[in-house]
Amino acid sequence: MINFPMQSNNRIYLLFLIIITGVLMAFVISQQPVKPCLYLVGDSTVKNGSGKGENNLWGWGDFFVHHIDTSRIQVKNCALGGTSSRTFITRGLWQERGLVKLKPGDFVIIQFGHNDGGPLDDTARARGTIRGIGNETREIYNPIFKKQETVYTYGHYLRQYIKDINGKGAVCILCSPVPRCRFSNGKTERADEDY
Repeated sequence: MINFPMQSNNRIYLLFLIIITGVLMAFVISQQPVKPCLYLVGDSTVKNGSGKGENNLWGWGDFFVHHIDTSRIQVKNCALGGTSSRTFITRGLWQERGLVKLKPGDFVIIQFGHNDGGPLDDTARARGTIRGIGNETREIYNPIFKKQETVYTYGHYLRQYIKDINGKGAVCILCSPVPRCRFSNGKTERADEDY
């Protein structure tokens, strides 16, 4: 280190200037507008695998970002294949990937349904929800987590997301489930009795 001959008062003055400059720079940076964030939450139809197209598997969220002006809004794809509206919450993914990061002015697009129609308590996934939008519940033993669990309706879980998002001052956008490619006699089968 080079030792410049400097009076003690000059060193104090220089140190003071450096500190003031740092504080002013921090203030200016903190005053920069923070872009809102658009979070995508859902199952594999939103993000399949890591979102990098392994084995040519993609979700619509992987391409969505290409249609957004990212100079004005950030986009974070928090979806995870294999989850349902229930398991995204019960596995703690909603808390760690979305809810904890939300701030006023953010947006969340939620799309579940493909996996909600599965069994409530099978030994492979235990990810289903009760069909409907009411307040019905069912007590089950969850063989995956090896504990009792109260399972609610699909509508209950969606209302929970909406409540959490609104509570953070963000905007919730519910997206209907992506239709399955099921055809009968050359026509698409309607999913009136499904999610």
